[in-house]
Amino acid sequence: MKAIMAALFRMGTFALTVGAGTVVGLLAIPIITRVVGADAWAVQVLVQTLATLFGVIVAFGWGTIGPGLVASHDRKDRPQLFLDSLITRTYLLLAVAPVMMVVLAVLRPREAAFVSIASAAYLMPFVGASWYFVGEGRPMRLFLFDALPQLLGTVAGVAVLVMTGDFTLLVITQLVFNICAVVISSSVILRDGGGLLVPNFSPRNSFQQMAQQRHGVITAATGSFYVNLPMVAVNMIIPAQLASYAIADRLFRFSVTAFSPVLQFVQGWIPEAGTGSTTHRIRRAAQLAPVLGIVGGSVLAAAGPWAAQLLVPGPNNFGFNLSIPVGMSFAAVAVSQVIGLACLVPIGQARELARSTLVGAVLGTPLILLGAANFGVAGVIWGMAVSEVAVAAFQVYVLQRYLRT
Repeated sequence: MKAIMAALFRMGTFALTVGAGTVVGLLAIPIITRVVGADAWAVQVLVQTLATLFGVIVAFGWGTIGPGLVASHDRKDRPQLFLDSLITRTYLLLAVAPVMMVVLAVLRPREAAFVSIASAAYLMPFVGASWYFVGEGRPMRLFLFDALPQLLGTVAGVAVLVMTGDFTLLVITQLVFNICAVVISSSVILRDGGGLLVPNFSPRNSFQQMAQQRHGVITAATGSFYVNLPMVAVNMIIPAQLASYAIADRLFRFSVTAFSPVLQFVQGWIPEAGTGSTTHRIRRAAQLAPVLGIVGGSVLAAAGPWAAQLLVPGPNNFGFNLSIPVGMSFAAVAVSQVIGLACLVPIGQARELARSTLVGAVLGTPLILLGAANFGVAGVIWGMAVSEVAVAAFQVYVLQRYLRT
C-alpha cells in the first residue's frame, strides 16, 4: 500500500506540472485571440510548431531517451551527464536559432520581427532540464525549477499583451522567463555535483556526446517531422485553413501533454526497481497503454467540437470530421509513447524505436501532402492519424518479439 501511495503521489506531482501548464495555455488562447485576432494567434502557433521541429536538433535526443539515461546512471554521475549535455545543447542552440529565424522570416515576411523573437523564446526550453528531473523521479523539482518560471512567463506575457496590445512584447516577456528557467534549473542540478564537475567546452567532446545520442535524435527528429509537417503543409498548400488546423493542433497537443504524467511516471518506474523487475513492469505498462489510449482518444473525438468552442469562440469549422481523426491520432500516440519511450529504451531497443518513427515519416509524409491538396484540413489530419497508428503497431510488434524471446 505504501508503494502504491508513493506512486500515486509521484504521478500526481507530475500531473501538477502538466495541469498548470495546460490550464495557463488554455486560458491564454481566448485572451490572445480577442486582443490580436485568430489569424495572428495562428502565426504564433506556427512558430511554436516549427520550434518543436527545430528544437529536436537542439535537444538532440536527450529529451527522448534522456530520462532513461538519468534513471540508469548512479546519482553521483548524473550532474556531470547533465553538464555535458548542457554545453552541447547550448552550441546547438546558437547554430539552430538563426536558421529557424530565417526560415520563418521567409514564410511570414510581414511578421519577421515577431517570428524571430518568438523563435528564440520557444527554442530556449530545449536547453532546459525537464528530461533530467523526469529521469531522477523528482517531479516537484520539475515543477518549481523548470515549469513554474515558464508558466509565469506566459502569465506575464499575456498581461503585457492586454495592457499594451503589442503581440511582440508578449514573446519578449516569454523569452526572458524561459532564459530564467534554464538558468535556475541548471544551477540547481550543477549544485548537486558538489563542485566536482568538470566542464568540457571542446567541440570534439560535444560531437562525441551527439554520436552517443544518434538513435535518440533520429527518433525525435523523424517523429517531430511528421507530427509538425501538417502545420507546414497547411500553411503552404491551404493557408486559408490555417486557423482551423491550428485548433486541431492545439487540441492534439494539449491531450498529449495531459497524458505526459503517465509517461513520465512509467519512464522512471520501469528501470528503478532493477533489471530483475524490468520485464514484469514492461508487461504491465504495455497492457495499460492501449486502454488509456482508446479511452482518451474516444473522449477527444466526442468532445472535440465543444472544446474547440472553448478555445476559439464563434464559427470555427471544427466538427466531428476533424475531431475523430484527432482522437485516433492521440490514441495511437499514447500507445507509442509508453511502448517506445518507456518500454523499448530500457531493454536496449532504441534502434528499433528510431526505425518505428522512420516508418511513420515514410508513410505519413505523402498521406499528409496528398490529403492537404485533395481533402483540405480533414485529409491532413487523417494522414497524420494513419501514420501514428503505423508507428504504434510497429513498436508493439517489436516489443512482443522481444518478450517472446
